[in-house]
Amino acid sequence: MKYSFLYIACLSMLASSCSEMGSNGQRGAIILGDSATIVTETDSQYLKDDVLDIGSPAGATEAKEDKLPEEAPKAAAPAADTITTNTRQGSLEKGFTINFGDIQVVLGGMEAREIKKQDPRKQDGVAYMLTSPGLTKAKVYVYGAKEVSVRQRYQSQLMLKSSLGMVDLRSLGLYTSDWTAVSTSGNGTKRSFNLNSLDRPDFLQVTNAKLTNATDRELRKRKTNRRSIQAWLKDVKKIRRPGDNPSDVVLDNVQWQISGKDGKGNSFQKTIRLDI
Repeated sequence: MKYSFLYIACLSMLASSCSEMGSNGQRGAIILGDSATIVTETDSQYLKDDVLDIGSPAGATEAKEDKLPEEAPKAAAPAADTITTNTRQGSLEKGFTINFGDIQVVLGGMEAREIKKQDPRKQDGVAYMLTSPGLTKAKVYVYGAKEVSVRQRYQSQLMLKSSLGMVDLRSLGLYTSDWTAVSTSGNGTKRSFNLNSLDRPDFLQVTNAKLTNATDRELRKRKTNRRSIQAWLKDVKKIRRPGDNPSDVVLDNVQWQISGKDGKGNSFQKTIRLDI
């Protein structure tokens, strides 16, 4: 009985299968438009397009990130009038500083002022008026330069100094010395130059007669009384050469020629005049 039931079920399945096959044993053709053969997918995970566009690089994504704006360039700091290159101001010797830009010159231990408006950064020659004593004990310092050398010359005049007062004998003229090298010390880009060679400046050779006449003219110009004039002339007769008491050779001005190479290897020459 059990085997009869299985046999009948197999025959039924075989008959159903044969009805879907063609006469040549193939599955029947799909009919276009037949709603029974159309499958409509509704699950979104199967509706994505995972095929990249042609020409798109592997790993590229369709979404584009917004480009951040570039940072605006920072404005350059304005050039300072004080010393800013090679040497910080705090490391310079104390004194009157002349800023030539990459090169700084310090008149150590001295104070001075401008005679006229000038720009050391643009000018090769500058002039100042000394306003403090002690020039012959001071030094000239040069910063920011290599192979530095300094030449010096001065102009001097004759003065009379005594208990009677002072008499300026500029009418005798000024003596101009030759250019001479100044001794140096130091290393690197800081050099110092001694000014002790200015202790005893020279003057023109003048006769006592010429000196007496110059003294008399100067005192009369000042409207000095006759008694004082006679006292001055008596002292002047003792002078045999400039510098003898009561005469004194004093500096009128000093000039320095500073030569060398700056930090870029460019040669330079600066001239400084200091009026006393």
